[in-house]
Amino acid sequence: MLNPPQIRSRLGESAAAALQGDLVVLDETASWLTSVTARELLRIDHDARQFRYEGPALGRSEQWTSEVLASPLPVVAVLASMHPDGHVRERAVRSLVTSLDAVSDRALAVRVSDHVGVIREVAVREVLRRRTLDQADRVVPLLRRIEERGRGSEVLALYLHTLVAEHGEANVWARLRNSADHDLRRSAFRHSFDSGLLGLPDAVVLLPGERDQAVRRRLIEVIADSATPDVIARVLLRDRSAESRTQALVKLTAAQLDPVDVERLLLDSSVLTRLWARRRWQEMGHDPAIVYATSARSTAMPIVRARAYLGLAETGTAVERQEVVALVRSTELPLRKVGLSLLRGRATAEDIPLLLQSVAGDHSRVARLTAEVLIGSPGLWTSTELAPLKAAKDPELRRRAWWIHRRRGGWEAVIADLELLHDSDPRLAGLGRQRDLPMYSRPTPAQQRRITDLLSTAPVERLQRRLIAFAAGLPDLAAPS
Repeated sequence: MLNPPQIRSRLGESAAAALQGDLVVLDETASWLTSVTARELLRIDHDARQFRYEGPALGRSEQWTSEVLASPLPVVAVLASMHPDGHVRERAVRSLVTSLDAVSDRALAVRVSDHVGVIREVAVREVLRRRTLDQADRVVPLLRRIEERGRGSEVLALYLHTLVAEHGEANVWARLRNSADHDLRRSAFRHSFDSGLLGLPDAVVLLPGERDQAVRRRLIEVIADSATPDVIARVLLRDRSAESRTQALVKLTAAQLDPVDVERLLLDSSVLTRLWARRRWQEMGHDPAIVYATSARSTAMPIVRARAYLGLAETGTAVERQEVVALVRSTELPLRKVGLSLLRGRATAEDIPLLLQSVAGDHSRVARLTAEVLIGSPGLWTSTELAPLKAAKDPELRRRAWWIHRRRGGWEAVIADLELLHDSDPRLAGLGRQRDLPMYSRPTPAQQRRITDLLSTAPVERLQRRLIAFAAGLPDLAAPS
């Protein structure tokens, strides 16, 4: 979506093309105004009519003469229908009445909320005449958004009434459920289920192929609330979405579930699904920790074993530290990540070389997890141990070192930022300009010496330099020069 200045610029170019008869630009404008969403078109209309000191985006009123509006291209009248001058808009709307072009349908729908009564009346009357299903595709998304406003809010109900009278309720709502407008499509599905146009059999058929999450949620609710246990198990327990699988576990009792399904879902990718699977597994009289321990130490795929280790952690089952370190050293990425998750809060000084090596690895997610382990154990390492990373050729490694150092907090965060200001990469150095000075604490003598060295060469404004020096207890640097 364009921002307001870009919209006004494009409207200005389009208006100039309308006045000069530039067919290429006008054709591009027609495609633009036909393809934007209902929300975007209403925003374009708002920006076109907004008062500007430099004048209207669509040019002066007197430029939109009868000769200009007599253009055979409907887009010319469409542009004029968005002009701030009500007289120009009225003449444009009356011109659009004779056009059955797609962009004319949309422009007339926009004007049903016009603040000038005569324009609004002409637009409403004409929109209610455009009752083919193709026209409804273009008109209803706009009327639905206008319904949320004051003026023109009654038109949607009138228009839908005329559509249903002409095409039948089932045909109208079937067409709207296929709308390219996401909000309208979701609303159409809600209405269809609430009114009985769609039911449980339709939800079962539609769910596997549905991609819109809001619509999927409605389908899942219908199935979970209305279907028999065997249908819920067949459709939802094996669905691709975690929401479906969780909903099935919530809805069905342990007696209604197949132990095979529940055991499989103990190792699901979703945390919430695993939680409900454990509850049902326990209600069946089984211990989920046994399943997790067996799977974790099996020859299953690494991702399955990783989920099993997560399951052990979720049940509160301890994993030996030696086993956790072995996971961190694994060549399999899922196992390394779960090992780092389990090592958080349990690291020792002997793990630091391995952790620093992991920070410098190729996988950003592994590096992030490793950084969290280091940050969670600040007493096991010093900032000087990050020196090789800070001197790396790769700016990403230097960024990681800065982030870890900064997370030590206090004056170490200030030192990390001042160091980064010296980085050769301008984008990386810019990150060091975002700093908050520690309150109610003074740096140690070693930190003061480091701050003094860095401030002497850091590209910091004089006022900021004095603020840092004053807060750090460095009177010589804080004094005005």
